[in-house]
Amino acid sequence: MPIIIPNKHASPVFYPQLNYQVVKYMDLIRFVSMLQRKSLFFCRLDKLEDHFEGTTSEVNWQRRFDNHSRQHILSKDFRPLTEEEILLRVEQDYERDRKAKAIKTVCCWNISNSESAALWKIYSNINQGIMITSKVTSIIEAFKETKENIDLSEVKYLNHSCDKMPDGNIMYPVIHKHLAYSYEKELRMIHTVDYGPGLLYDWSREEVDTGKYIPVNLNELIDEVIMSPYSPPWFFKLVENLCESYGMSKVILKSELSRL
Repeated sequence: MPIIIPNKHASPVFYPQLNYQVVKYMDLIRFVSMLQRKSLFFCRLDKLEDHFEGTTSEVNWQRRFDNHSRQHILSKDFRPLTEEEILLRVEQDYERDRKAKAIKTVCCWNISNSESAALWKIYSNINQGIMITSKVTSIIEAFKETKENIDLSEVKYLNHSCDKMPDGNIMYPVIHKHLAYSYEKELRMIHTVDYGPGLLYDWSREEVDTGKYIPVNLNELIDEVIMSPYSPPWFFKLVENLCESYGMSKVILKSELSRL
């Protein structure tokens, strides 16, 4: 099954409740691209604008240092390391994190039962913006025929300066974000590309080198299509015609905020 159900062998995630409603804001170009390709775009983690993406918190540095310094205590096969060797291994840990950012791709949604004026402005063209709604159960159904495996996780927010993040798996920095983004209430679809030795992947194999388009059943995925509160009547009709042209019969609604 493409949506990975967590078990003891799977990567650690904060698996969402099945009854969650989720929404995704986009502009017209992204909406048309989604319809044409019948795919969602998964962006490389290292191409997102938030420089904290995919990084562990600052206080984890000391924990990693301490863990390497105690290895000889945990196993008789290890000898005590010098401080220089410990520092080198800590740097290797961070280099692994940096490389992992380029093999992890994400498609980001917001957990919400209503619209957000702020998110309309941030993630869409406010005059020509579109919000699609879905549910966790719909996401699972929509990806059933997709070849790629996808992890599904809520994002947990922390202060990178003083809060500890779980360590020991390259998924942890993917499912945590800086506290400054907590307003997003993000649900994240995560796909790890089929990388080779050294956590390397040849991105020239993809249509674009910033991420990967992954096929999805849009009729299963999307519950409603909602127009921006400031979109003109012609835009509503345009989106209606686009959905009809691409065989997507969904309810198209005006924003509740347009009624205020």
